[in-house]
Amino acid sequence: CEQIFIYVIPGYDGKARGVKTSMKKILLYGDSNTYGYDPRGMLGMRYPYNIIWPSLLREKLNGRYEIIEEGENGRQLPRMPRDEAFLKSLTYMLEPGDIFSIMLGTNDILLTANPRPGTAVEKMNALIKWIKNELKDVKTIVVGPVYISDNSGDMREYYDASLEMNRGFEELCRENGVTFWNAGEWDISLAYDGVHFSEEGHMQFAKKYIELMEG
Repeated sequence: CEQIFIYVIPGYDGKARGVKTSMKKILLYGDSNTYGYDPRGMLGMRYPYNIIWPSLLREKLNGRYEIIEEGENGRQLPRMPRDEAFLKSLTYMLEPGDIFSIMLGTNDILLTANPRPGTAVEKMNALIKWIKNELKDVKTIVVGPVYISDNSGDMREYYDASLEMNRGFEELCRENGVTFWNAGEWDISLAYDGVHFSEEGHMQFAKKYIELMEG
């Protein structure tokens, strides 16, 4: 019988519109730096769609992979098993050979007065175990987020926590045979808030992501 693959084309709001495709898919599961949040604008504003890094991936990998965006402002790592139903609804379209790319954790340490990187690592550990059990033969890529800038001095605690979190993510991935990329070491240009990518940062991030994909 005919095999049918389902692909979702993200609209400007990042949500899905379904069509058929036979190409492999990359699901980009992330927060505001995947959504393309522009901190210079009003709450929830986004960089032009052709500038954000998922769009640049789509342009470069056209004909090889279909890119599915799932970025959301303020998103934290899921809590398992509470968020299992949501994850199933998010990943139901993935097939063997597809890629589930995760870049989360910044909000887990940023949106608190007392950042605890160990909690983020525990949540990532539960997520990785769920993926390995539920998504057979789907490749997982964990991207450690860019480090929170400590340029002001007031953010030093958060900068240190982001370094510790990424180290924890790397160790988890090594133990579980999962690909890990540390975007904190990519020298990505950030906007004035020290958290979100600048327009240049989106281009830099896309370039590095593609280099590692093709390497």
